[in-house]
Amino acid sequence: MLFETEILLYFPYYRCVDIGKYAMIGTSVRTCVREEWTGQKPSCFGLNQENDYAMEKPPTILIRHQNGPIAQSNDGKLIVYPGTTVHLECLWMRRFGNPKWNVSHDYRKYPEGWSSDEGRDPQLEYRISIMHAVKDDSGTFTCVTPARHTHSVEVFVKPVHCNEIQVRRGLSASTLETMMGTRVLFSCTNGNALIGTPEISCLPSGNWSAPLPVCESVECGEVPIQANSNGSAPRVAILSREVGGRAAFSCPPGYGLRGPSEAICLPSGEWGAPFPSCVEVQCFHPGAPQNGYAQGTPPYRAGDVVQFNCNPEYMMQGQPIIACQDNGRWSGGLPKCVQACSYPGTAISGRMSSVKFYYSIGESITFTCDAGLELRGAKMLKCLKNGKWSNAIPTCVNPDAAVNVRSDAKGLYKRDN
Repeated sequence: MLFETEILLYFPYYRCVDIGKYAMIGTSVRTCVREEWTGQKPSCFGLNQENDYAMEKPPTILIRHQNGPIAQSNDGKLIVYPGTTVHLECLWMRRFGNPKWNVSHDYRKYPEGWSSDEGRDPQLEYRISIMHAVKDDSGTFTCVTPARHTHSVEVFVKPVHCNEIQVRRGLSASTLETMMGTRVLFSCTNGNALIGTPEISCLPSGNWSAPLPVCESVECGEVPIQANSNGSAPRVAILSREVGGRAAFSCPPGYGLRGPSEAICLPSGEWGAPFPSCVEVQCFHPGAPQNGYAQGTPPYRAGDVVQFNCNPEYMMQGQPIIACQDNGRWSGGLPKCVQACSYPGTAISGRMSSVKFYYSIGESITFTCDAGLELRGAKMLKCLKNGKWSNAIPTCVNPDAAVNVRSDAKGLYKRDN
């Protein structure tokens, strides 16, 4: 749990990651002299909160604040912005007695006692409060347990500000506030790319956590892709060279893409890796359906297609065309050729319920005639198991013509007799 920050070359400060929850043993500042570090190598150990609030451990101090920022400095101090209210809560089980707070100065009397705020634990948190902190509140605040174990927090009240943010052309900042603890988010308003960190914060040292970014026009060049040992390189189609733009990859016929299908133009002006490669792909011979045949010549490589056909009096169930894919698999399975009835034809001046090349076994079709005509024959035909229709197609006739023909026939019969 040790936190180390390099302040100067060969001159590091050490502190624990949380000065209220951990205590450090060793030297907080070490110098490199003749290839050796001075002082004792520091280490941090957890206090009573990490040890089930054991009485023989120094107390943990929880640090809470409101109405202003606080921060822990590199040298282990609690930096408090003026006007901020700080609560230091010493953790100790109340049934074993009351801890007490010692302050290194007598600037003013600080309220202390068991926490009574909503959501806090009055049986565990013994609090001292610095209300609306001012410079003279700076000092060391030490919690002493009834078992005489102690832990301290050094408070330093200081109006820390970072340098004013100089917003450059095209750069937008979420805030121009410079107070300690302020987080600033940046973006570009002119469509350019943000070069640098998109977020900075004001540190207790009065320095920004990183230099301000800039907005620059960035374009990616050619995609640095090379051919494989087989001599086949992916084909590149650059859709946009601007930041966030895409380059799409594909392979020539007979090859499949291995890797991402596109790359993105990064703010650095480089295309995002990794890049794909093209490998030769072949699919197995798919065979031919029973009572049918396949059209295609092996070997079948990526992009090749096979077309299936059925013998006369058979119809296809499934896809008539399949393609060899980049993964070496066909796009569909082998279809079936099943016995069927062929198109029977239609009645002149009439209509049928379904028109197609083949009809499955058991399928029925119906016939109707145009207005004013009568149907002669079976109104419905059914496709039988032998692939034949149950009846011949009907005809559509004019009923008046049919009556005249019958009358003429009767008159002829009488004359003959």
